[in-house]
Amino acid sequence: MSIALKLQPSPLPSTPVQCSPQSLLAATAIRADDRVVVIGPGAFDHLPGLARSGCKRAVALRSASFGRREMGAADVIWFTGVETIGADLHDAIEHLETSRIVVMELAHDGAKAGLAPFLGQLRAKGLADQTVSKAGGRTLMVASRPAWLRCVV
Repeated sequence: MSIALKLQPSPLPSTPVQCSPQSLLAATAIRADDRVVVIGPGAFDHLPGLARSGCKRAVALRSASFGRREMGAADVIWFTGVETIGADLHDAIEHLETSRIVVMELAHDGAKAGLAPFLGQLRAKGLADQTVSKAGGRTLMVASRPAWLRCVV
């Protein structure tokens, strides 16, 4: 007796899978004593990777509007799955105090449209070392405060 199975390919997701925690960790060089805030879709999925890397203090939030207090005290902020760079993200950056690194993972290339003004806003906050690259099929923006400026601000 033989059985024939008819296999059908599963549909692909409309957007690529988020960056792996390893990609974000490699981009940010998180230290064990850093306070990390992960914001956006899939934020909670990054917490186990942070714990495995030795990070002792991490918070995951669905939206930046709920985390002003956490963001204000964070050393590292990851924005994941950003669809558009809108007023909510600009407002969140306005409330940053002493963050050392801000990372934004764009969900698709169309989200790059608002990147230039956002980078300018980060630069005005002292996050002047900036790179834009690809990781895990997604655009990854990393802005960090230069070491010499960390002592001043």
